[in-house]
Amino acid sequence: MAATLTIRLDAEDRAALEEAARSQGKGLSTFVRDLAEAEARRVRREAIRAHGERVMAHLAEHPAAESELDELGTPLSDLP
Repeated sequence: MAATLTIRLDAEDRAALEEAARSQGKGLSTFVRDLAEAEARRVRREAIRAHGERVMAHLAEHPAAESELDELGTPLSDLP
């Protein structure tokens, strides 16, 4: 469920956003919401990528995991 977010902008920033929203045929709220949602998706993807890198680094430190790392880099069609 969506929740309300209240932000304060100075007049110059608000005017710039309103103009950009108008140029896309959107209202200010919709325009800012679209920007915020896109940034939230980017932040989530970045966090997932960073977590994956930490997992790979951890596996690389353990010789027993070497086969797992090799398998992760192998296309499924090439696996036994």
